[in-house]
Amino acid sequence: MSTIKTWGIVLGALLLVACGPKEDQFIDAKTAADMQTKGSVLLDIRENDSYEELRIPNSLHIPYGRLALRLSELEAGKAKGIVVFDQSGVRAPMAWELLQKAGFPQVRILKGGLNEWKTAGLPVEKPQPPVTEEEVMPAE
Repeated sequence: MSTIKTWGIVLGALLLVACGPKEDQFIDAKTAADMQTKGSVLLDIRENDSYEELRIPNSLHIPYGRLALRLSELEAGKAKGIVVFDQSGVRAPMAWELLQKAGFPQVRILKGGLNEWKTAGLPVEKPQPPVTEEEVMPAE
């Protein structure tokens, strides 16, 4: 690999570190739960299939790929804060950056994502399947 290419990669990595979330933007699961109790929005950016398997009660679900189109749903979080999370903490920093650029000043990242939340023993729920017509109106 050429020296110029190597330095380009190093410079790019440094820029990403300088622009991305700092260590104090990451919070543990207990802090996130406390913030939710105080009115912060817990924003789940996982894909639909993951969300439908297991979720944090009273979290808001907006898949990362749809986040830029649905920012208006997060207006309440501007005042009380937003805690963004995914499954393990990999994509949440990208969502943090998007939200920062969109004018959301109080955004934190759940370090370790839903995996850390479960490890901390905090509540999760499995969504109930939708009620079918047969269940509402039993066959005669």
